Amino acid sequence: MASSATFLTILAVLAIALVSVEASRKAKPGTLCPTALFTFSDSLSDSGNRYREGMGSGDTLSALAGRDPYGVTYGRPTGRYSDGLLIPDLLISNLRLENLAIASLSYNGSEFVSLNFGYAGATVIPVQGNQPPYLVHASPELPASPEEHHRAIGGDDINFGLAQGGNYVVQVVVPAVVKGLADAIATLYSAGARNVLLFNMPRADCAPTYLQAFGEYQPGTYHLDKDGCIVEVGELVSVFNSAMQTMAGELRQNYTGLNVYYFDWNAANTEVIENMDTYGFTTNLKSCCGGGGQYNCNGGGLCGCGTANVSYTVCKDPDEYTTFDGVHYTGHFYRIMTDFILAGQYISPNVTLQKGCKVIPEEPAGPL
Repeated sequence: MASSATFLTILAVLAIALVSVEASRKAKPGTLCPTALFTFSDSLSDSGNRYREGMGSGDTLSALAGRDPYGVTYGRPTGRYSDGLLIPDLLISNLRLENLAIASLSYNGSEFVSLNFGYAGATVIPVQGNQPPYLVHASPELPASPEEHHRAIGGDDINFGLAQGGNYVVQVVVPAVVKGLADAIATLYSAGARNVLLFNMPRADCAPTYLQAFGEYQPGTYHLDKDGCIVEVGELVSVFNSAMQTMAGELRQNYTGLNVYYFDWNAANTEVIENMDTYGFTTNLKSCCGGGGQYNCNGGGLCGCGTANVSYTVCKDPDEYTTFDGVHYTGHFYRIMTDFILAGQYISPNVTLQKGCKVIPEEPAGPL
């Protein structure tokens, strides 16, 4: 039976954890009644932390999310790596917890609110050289404990590891990432978290960035599946996701009262790819914004293909694309994924999220 809860989320290569908090009303059987949501992730759910921290620093990745065409569907750049809103924004809004996901680095209040600790470029494994910072310090004060909690819950380990080859990813990266995530969730558990929504890795094998990059290799070096996605990358993602699912089961067994809900983002992504007309998309292999080429991703990914000086074009309607910049998804794609989550689809064990569970204290009546 589900309980009222503060929800913590961990998105594939992202992590979201929820802190247990009693709400004034109980959840219905088979549902969870979240009163807050804390997100730990990489750029797929960064609502502006890297942008805020990097303002004026000359960090290209930070600057990208704060300028056009990012935020084009929303109406202005917001520090998010998309044309619109992200899954945490949409979950928080739909669950009536807050208006949008609040970037943790922008919050200086004292109220217990949902916060987003996502940080673009975050990884579980320390990265050497000029790669983005690998550690995100997240310190939500959980109701069950006054301690601060600092976790490295990451995101781009698989991407960075591919440069070392597939065997390195399987033998070194995957075990290290899974252990790091398990340790992070254990620490959150010790701080009072009891409900975690864990996302596996989506269809990175279909990312325009990868497709463009692999196209430079000799014929026969890689293969495409029936959806036009890279078989070899898909196999690595499957290894990672299988290890993540095993880890989720072990956590449930090892920690009394811990609910780890596993969202099969990969399967949900496949559903959209194989039924694009149904969901209103026209392509999943081409970037809405990019520097040209077969996948509109010449130059290495991100809008303008990586560097500030690369010219780029933006599609007329981002809603027709699953990918906005060759790496990150469109707001439309995120809306579809959020709908799946709210309906309890692709989640095991089965659970649906109840709306309107946050109790907003009434202001005392003042003098007439």
